[in-house]
Amino acid sequence: MIFVGADGGGTGTALAAYENGIRIASARSGPLNYRFIPPEEAVRHLTEGFAALGLPPGSAAALGIADPSLDGEAGPDDPAAERFYALLRRSLPCPVFGRSDAYITLFGLTGGAGPGVLVIAGTGAMAIAENGRSEIRTAGGWGRLTGDEGGAYFIASEGIRAALRASDGAAPPTMLTETLPRFFGVPSLRGLIPVFYGEPEPDLAAFAVEVDRCAGEGDEVSCRILDDAASFLAAYASGLVRWSGCGTVGIWGSVLLKNKRVQSTFEEKLRAICGPVRIAPPAIPAEEAAALYARREFDRINKENTP
Repeated sequence: MIFVGADGGGTGTALAAYENGIRIASARSGPLNYRFIPPEEAVRHLTEGFAALGLPPGSAAALGIADPSLDGEAGPDDPAAERFYALLRRSLPCPVFGRSDAYITLFGLTGGAGPGVLVIAGTGAMAIAENGRSEIRTAGGWGRLTGDEGGAYFIASEGIRAALRASDGAAPPTMLTETLPRFFGVPSLRGLIPVFYGEPEPDLAAFAVEVDRCAGEGDEVSCRILDDAASFLAAYASGLVRWSGCGTVGIWGSVLLKNKRVQSTFEEKLRAICGPVRIAPPAIPAEEAAALYARREFDRINKENTP
């Protein structure tokens, strides 16, 4: 049987089809985050990507989705998700199983067998764990307005604030004060005001790369910001390690996988709290994990419906 997985995102969606565990087709389509685009548009993007796989009609047994818009599972208390999945199930010729992208990535780490902890730090940041009783717990992931400490938006925001405070003489000097206006293409710091509060909204999280660069050149303020981000991520993970009893922690997202200072500081702080835990990224991509999740749910439902 063929199972399809989709890794949804705010800028695009990766799809892949697997037969007997072997990837037989891949495709990309538009964004899936129906919090920011109409559910009908998200459905269109996913159905176009599904069609682009070129599978024989009726050959797909089920579709699994790593859904960036879900905090857990879709339910009646989430009208946008409920509408998206209702439309999608009418548009596709196979069952659809969606879970949060965080859970699906964790599923890729554990295979759905046994406890595990996953820390994700991309634009935002959160951690998720499953214990031996199949219970789920999360930490972080509250969104940029209330924190997302540890992610790129946090790093960038802290860097911007540090640059402005240094300019005002209210905080230690930092290289960020000089790089900030140049990064956003304005001649002075005061020129940032219409950029930050204008339309379209600027990609503030992208400034995290400048904080990392300045840290690499020895800027103490930038180093402190990255170390603070790592501390938050280690705090998320350590609480979930204790709760789940798991000795393996998965890491995912651009901040943890590409920012070497954050990654090494995170590992040092986590092991100082929890001892010699194993830290590694999931072995498979999210679209493959979503396909494996679809297969598990498909088999579970068939078993429940078999007399």
